[in-house]
Order: sequence, then C-alpha cells, then structure tokens
Amino acid sequence: MAIDPQIAQMLAAMPTWPGVRHVPLDILRKSVRESSIAIPPAADAIIGRTEERLVPRPGGEIPVRLYWPEAEGRLPITVYMHGGGYVVGDLDTQDMIARALCAWGDSIVVSVDYRLAPEHPFPAGPEDAFAAFRWAADNAVELGGDPDRLALAGDSAGGNFACAVALMARDAGGPQARAVINIYGPCNCPETETPSALEFADGPLLTQDDVSWFWEQYLSDPAQAEDYRASPVRAASHAGLPPHFVVTAECDPSRDDAEFYAAKLADAGVTVEAKRYAGMVHGFASWVGFLPGAREALKDAGAFLKTHCAA
Repeated sequence: MAIDPQIAQMLAAMPTWPGVRHVPLDILRKSVRESSIAIPPAADAIIGRTEERLVPRPGGEIPVRLYWPEAEGRLPITVYMHGGGYVVGDLDTQDMIARALCAWGDSIVVSVDYRLAPEHPFPAGPEDAFAAFRWAADNAVELGGDPDRLALAGDSAGGNFACAVALMARDAGGPQARAVINIYGPCNCPETETPSALEFADGPLLTQDDVSWFWEQYLSDPAQAEDYRASPVRAASHAGLPPHFVVTAECDPSRDDAEFYAAKLADAGVTVEAKRYAGMVHGFASWVGFLPGAREALKDAGAFLKTHCAA
C-alpha cells in the first residue's frame, strides 16, 4: 500500500526515531508536546472563542477547554478526548482537531485533559472522560448548548475513550449521546496479529511495539483488557448505542482492530459509517492544517455531527 506522497516526504525529512520504549517518559512527553503545538490548525476552522475550566470528578477536578463556534442559538455539545497512547498529550497537542470539530460540526466542544498513565493507569482515563460527559450534560444550558444534542469524539486513545463512554452511558441510563466520532481508536487491547499489525509492524510513525508499550503503561494488570472500558469491542453487547463514525488510516497497524469494532457495531444494529483514508498513517488528523486527507476526515466528521445532532 502506498503512503500519501506528502506524508512520505515529511517522514523522509525526520530524524530516525528509536520508538517510544527507548525514550524516557519526560523526554517523550516534551517531544510530543513541542512537535504537536508547532502544527498549524486549519486556517478556515474559525471559531468564536475558547475558555478554560475545571470540572469535578470523584476525588478531584479535570481541566477542560471549551470551544464555541460562531454559530448562534442552542448548539450541540461534543465532548472530545485527545490521543497520545494514554501516556502523552494534553489540551494543546490536539487543539487543531478540537477547533476543526467545533467549526465544521457547528458544535460546542469540551476538550478533556484526562489523567495520564502510568501515574494514573486504567480506569482513570475513561472515568475522567465519563465525568466530563456528565458535566457537559448537566451544564449544557449554561454553556449555551442543548442537553438533548450531545456527542462524543476522540482520536486514537481518545477514540477508545469516546467509544467506552458511549457504553458506560448506555449502561448507566444516560446521558445519551446522539453521535460518536472515533478517529483511529482501535477499541481493543491487541492480542492477535491482524493483517495491518503485521504489514505495518515497523510503522510508519506508530509501530506495533509502540502500541504494546502504550498498553503496558496503561493497564496495571493484563486482565483489565477484558473490561469494556479498556477494550470496547469486548462489551457483552453493543446494542442500543448511538450512531458511530469510525475513521481509519490505511497505513496503520491498529487499522484492522478499529474496522473490526465498526463491523461489531453494525452487527449489533448500530448505525455506523466507517471510512478508510487512503495513504494515511496513524495520527494524520492532527495535520488538518496542511494535509488534504486530514482535512477530508475532519470535514467528514463535522458533517456526521451536523447530521446526527441536528435540532
């Protein structure tokens, strides 16, 4: 499979990366943050304003960043979780994705700075995400939003959280989401070698060993992989979930796991739109400011939000 020429050119200019297992955690976080905040947002992903807040969780608080679009009236609210393998990332590293969802989905976005592993292993991340989702529902009117038009979104690890929270909310009796956006979140702790895991074991960018290391940091006990909050694909039932949009990258070791989750949802009668983006690699949505494939994916995600969160 051919990698997108623009991505191939970018990768050729990058220094050799030893893999996350071989980089001290503080340096890894610093490197990811510095490289991420240097990426420009889409120039036409124009929003109205942002605001930082702290929202409650059991035993503490969660930093969030709120994004309002220029649209007026009661608006949908999308709770978004950034990617980063459960270990890296913050409100700034995927700011460009949150802005695009806000602008192109005509939605208020609540971006969640959930606790990171290994300091805060599973289930801290999905618990924070669910607490933020409940807070958004409870405070929707004060935010200018509609409590009956909620959505969940995330990329990579954050996509796993979005799918897990949809299951958690269903089992808790609410809040009910109208839509879930999963951008290359595999929704499964890998235990078998899928065709994509074999083909792209050495990358580009994300390797299968990177995937393994991230899960090693996240789960304090391998048996936790059976918990649907860690691996949404392993839920006993997927019936009764809201519509899902599943984005996958063609050249990604986690591609097949994400696509299997989409198929699992469809088998359970859930409305699913799954789209594989040709030539793309894991993490490509962050390049929305200059990569046509990333722009297409986030425009598609915005359209999905508009369709399923319409008044």
